[in-house]
Amino acid sequence: MKKHLLSIAFSLIFLNLFAQKNGSITGILADSANHKTTLNYSTVSVYKAGDSVLTTYKLSDDKGIFKINNLVTGIKYRLVITAWQYGTYRKEVEVSAQSPAVNLGTVYLSTKANDLNEVVISAERPPVIVRKDTIEFNAESFKTLPSAVVEDLLKKLPGVSIAADGSIQVNGKAVSKILVDGKEFFGGDQQIATKNLPANIIDKVQVVDDKQAKRRDPDLTAAEIPQIINLKLKKAIKKGAFGKLYAGAGIKDLYQAGGLMNFFRDTTQVSVLAYGNNINQPGFNPNDVQRIGGFNRSGVNSMMMSSGGYFEFNGISFGGAYNGVQASSGGGFNFNTITKKGLKINTQYFFGRSDNLLEKLTNSNQTLGSDRLITNSNENTSALTLKHNIAGKIDWQIDSLKQLTIEPAVILNANNSVSTTFSSNNNAAGQLISALQNLNDRNSSSNKFQLVADYSQDFKKTGRAFNLGADASYSPNPILNYNRSNSLFFLTPSTSEVDQMRNNDIENFRAYLYANYTEPISKSLNFKVDVSGNIINNENALSTFYRNPANQLYDIAIPNLSQTVKQSGYKTNTNISLRYKITKDLYVQPGFVHNYISLDNRFTNNSNINQRFNFIWPTFTLKYKIFTINYTARFTEPNVNYLQPVADNTNAFYIRNGNPNLLPSRSQGLNFNMYKYDPKSLINYNLYGYGNFTKNGIVNAITINNGVQTVNPINVSGIINFNGGANVSKDFRKDKTSLKVGLGFWANFDHTPVIVNNIRSNADVFYVGPNGSLRLNLNDKVEINQSYSINLNRSKYDDSFYTNISYNTHQSTSELIIRYPKKLVFETNYAITINTQTIPGYNNNIKFWNAAVTYLFMKNDRAQLKFSVNDILQSNVRRNIQITGNSIIDTQSNNLGRYGMVTLTYNIQNFGQKVGGRQTFFNF
Repeated sequence: MKKHLLSIAFSLIFLNLFAQKNGSITGILADSANHKTTLNYSTVSVYKAGDSVLTTYKLSDDKGIFKINNLVTGIKYRLVITAWQYGTYRKEVEVSAQSPAVNLGTVYLSTKANDLNEVVISAERPPVIVRKDTIEFNAESFKTLPSAVVEDLLKKLPGVSIAADGSIQVNGKAVSKILVDGKEFFGGDQQIATKNLPANIIDKVQVVDDKQAKRRDPDLTAAEIPQIINLKLKKAIKKGAFGKLYAGAGIKDLYQAGGLMNFFRDTTQVSVLAYGNNINQPGFNPNDVQRIGGFNRSGVNSMMMSSGGYFEFNGISFGGAYNGVQASSGGGFNFNTITKKGLKINTQYFFGRSDNLLEKLTNSNQTLGSDRLITNSNENTSALTLKHNIAGKIDWQIDSLKQLTIEPAVILNANNSVSTTFSSNNNAAGQLISALQNLNDRNSSSNKFQLVADYSQDFKKTGRAFNLGADASYSPNPILNYNRSNSLFFLTPSTSEVDQMRNNDIENFRAYLYANYTEPISKSLNFKVDVSGNIINNENALSTFYRNPANQLYDIAIPNLSQTVKQSGYKTNTNISLRYKITKDLYVQPGFVHNYISLDNRFTNNSNINQRFNFIWPTFTLKYKIFTINYTARFTEPNVNYLQPVADNTNAFYIRNGNPNLLPSRSQGLNFNMYKYDPKSLINYNLYGYGNFTKNGIVNAITINNGVQTVNPINVSGIINFNGGANVSKDFRKDKTSLKVGLGFWANFDHTPVIVNNIRSNADVFYVGPNGSLRLNLNDKVEINQSYSINLNRSKYDDSFYTNISYNTHQSTSELIIRYPKKLVFETNYAITINTQTIPGYNNNIKFWNAAVTYLFMKNDRAQLKFSVNDILQSNVRRNIQITGNSIIDTQSNNLGRYGMVTLTYNIQNFGQKVGGRQTFFNF
């Protein structure tokens, strides 16, 4: 009986929410002085007469047309129309059953006069206003719960999407940084702002182009220019403090704790944060591992990045929280101020520590004619990473036309990892070929000292612009690796032992200088020149020693495993083009690029090699309305690690050689992009594609003997890479209910030669991934999120020595949030991953189910008590599959598994109150 009553109740709710509403109001917005000038992207807000609560809104399209559907008949509405630099227009409109479709015809707005006596009605602030180069959202028009953070607010804004990893897009464009009142907030780190700042302190959300990114890379098309989100705080927040503290504990001795405090006083902001946990949370900075040297020798043929801060190159893990069990902690401060002369100053310091335990099973299956090489490995790695990040920024708006930005940064990153690996190789008949026990104790540092300066100047003459900048960095990265291994060979019985120390000092210095200038020749023709240069000075010094049995010290030098490579020189890039505007919507930009490379490669035990290359190549850009196509070319020098003519034998079954004779690669790129956001129909769609054609690219030629793979990087031509996709999403809104539906498709194609045992074949690797998503929000009481994707993975070879590979991966994520009854929030999410690649001992169907209930209490729901259970089904593993060359590599790794946790969070708010004395900013 209860089930029937619930079904009837839900049916009535949905019938009420999606009842037929036939009323509509349409019109065209135009300038009262020039009737031919339409007012595009203006805001039309709709209120019920006598009510200040917003009913709905729409933006006019690129022709000034607006249409508001789904209005209830028999009700009188009040329209408030706002457009940038125009006065507000108000009108009452009755939508009757007899005339449900109201056409206002052309509505004329007058330009705004500077009337000091103008009365501003705060209840009628438009939800969205589009200025010349800014989209501004009124935060109060998008209701959130008292406990909501900025991320919850952003999810409600039209055109804004937030991925699972916290990255943000606005109208299909990536967000490069988030500012608070125009100032850097922890170096623009997005997740610190979005996941910690309360939503109810935000007055406006402004979206603008990242002009500095455009100045640094003038070739960026309009669709590629990243966005900056500026969070304007309420006036009451200009002086005060806010933040949050949280602490949680669970079974298995699991814990999490942290705090973030922000202090404001006029134009100065100070933020302090600290956190610690052992539940695989990335904390406030997911990039704990950066630029660890030494892996470039093998070539980056495959790369994977995940939302947990995990990076993987060629199937080799370098830390992070994607898999394994991690304990991490960190802390830091952020200081922002604006001087009386308008100088913006930012300083920040962050310290992070992560301790990761990884248990990983890897199955690599290579096709070799009628035979196979099947490698199974069991790896156990304990890694400790310590990171200091010191950065600053000075932004000086010299005058209305000139701007200077200076950004110094120091990154100190130390990593220690101890890894034990057991590997075995089998052939197609199941015979054991060889076995390996390998121990690596690796101490490395990834340090960087950087200074970036950028000067830009506009001119009174429209279209004339000049930009000058420099980016200098020095990266000393020492690596000390103790390696012991025992190899057993069975087909031809033998053994091999290695006990060595590799001392590898890698130092990279690079200075990048750039300048660009645009000169308008006429209204339809612009001349543009971009000049850039790189000064290169890199060194890779490697010394290898065997352990001395007599004293147990590593003091026996190995000349054939020791070498120093020094690479110095410079390269220049000059791009000259003419931009011709054919019509209002169409322009072409032909030009040419000249590249020059001068490199001197010096070796302690090999002949020196000097390289001089230059070429001239055409470039072309075409833009028609929302469609852009771009063609260009470039030279890329080989990394100095590739040139090191010494074998890296730290993995006795995978020996990597260098090649001092490598040539720079020449790539031609063809890119296209189409993006459209239709404010009238709330449809957002884009189509994109990026293709590269490479000559003298670097691939690995592999020789396999007794299960031992020896890798030699060589130059080859005919490499083709392409990735592209399409996405479309539509928002549906009725009263306080919203539904967002999205469909997408992405594809990746690589045409690369594969060379194994001197047998060469072209490998065509395809990755295709259709996907869909649905997000339903019922008055913030119920939220349902569902996504599904399938990845189709195929590889084909033109030589029968290699066997074609095929597998599929299905991924589905479901989320349900119920905020009822008041003060309680129930949430649960369920994710499943299904792989068609079947291997004994590997989990093909990985299911994750998490659930939590939160109790809100104290004033404004300031305190939250959360009970959560992670991985209810005890999956305890993660899995990844990829195709590389002639291999399919299947990896399964450990995870935390099932655990329960209780977490208490307290939000601190003290807007405008005194700090100290009887009134403390904690304000309990």
